[in-house]
Amino acid sequence: MKEANIHSNTIIHKAWNQAKVRFEHTFDFAFRTKEQYLEFRRCWKENYAALSESIRGSKALIKATMRKREYAGKHQSELRPLKAEATVQLSMLRSAKQEASRQYVAARQVTS
Repeated sequence: MKEANIHSNTIIHKAWNQAKVRFEHTFDFAFRTKEQYLEFRRCWKENYAALSESIRGSKALIKATMRKREYAGKHQSELRPLKAEATVQLSMLRSAKQEASRQYVAARQVTS
């Protein structure tokens, strides 16, 4: 059975790290096979491309607004959560690669 979007089935946990004075994210991935991981990566790329495009659009809007010497604070405040989401998405990708590698090594050890 194929899931509609394995990327959106990933559970994101957000916790405050007092020592680093920032939020840290951990992920529970829905993929269990190589095919599911590749589907996750495809969905992740689509999602990140859309997010990246909206960030670029927001930055262009801020720049144009500031060139007109108008107040751009509203646009800047809308950009901040988009950039934070992009950071989380990049962290998710790094974690997904590590998890896929861990699953691959575990599967190889079972078959050996």
